[in-house]
Amino acid sequence: MRPRARVLRKSRPGRVRRRYAAIGSSTYRVVAVSLYTPEADWIDQITEALQKAGSPKANRSLVVREAILRLQESIGEQKGSDLVLDFAEHQARRSLR
Repeated sequence: MRPRARVLRKSRPGRVRRRYAAIGSSTYRVVAVSLYTPEADWIDQITEALQKAGSPKANRSLVVREAILRLQESIGEQKGSDLVLDFAEHQARRSLR
């Protein structure tokens, strides 16, 4: 059974944007993130390369979600001071480049 559509907002007169999700739950949320220009350009380059390689649905969100999944795999179950130490070590290595 297909979940009922919930009307979010009108994007243009005569068109209604809909999101299909179960009523009362959300499968995603929009998050604004600030990036430096080289980082944003890199994401655009990866997106374009994926599209040219035959992945027509590739977009910035796909690239960022994949990066998050890879970070989750890398960090594993680290918490607290171990997590802070891991981030500090990576930032220090990057500053030496």
